[in-house]
Amino acid sequence: MFHFINRFTVTGDHAEFQRILGDINKYMSAQPGFRKHRLYRSARDPQVYVETAEWESAEQHKKAISGDDFLAGVKRIMAHATAEPAPFTVVRENSAAGVR
Repeated sequence: MFHFINRFTVTGDHAEFQRILGDINKYMSAQPGFRKHRLYRSARDPQVYVETAEWESAEQHKKAISGDDFLAGVKRIMAHATAEPAPFTVVRENSAAGVR
């Protein structure tokens, strides 16, 4: 399992940022190995968003981010935000009893 987390600080239009990110996510969700994506917005600072993505493998993620559609989306989104992307590994995972 491969986990990718990206922190955005939006400096432009929030609606356009979310629309473009939605386009990128539509592309990514169609790629082999994609499992899950979540987008969060800070309750303390509305300029800050965090996205998490879960992939079957780092190799599949790397292949997906090398596609022209992904790269074009990144260029468009960077007009509205700065990004701090990084891969992460799970150190611990916990769920409530009976919750999957």
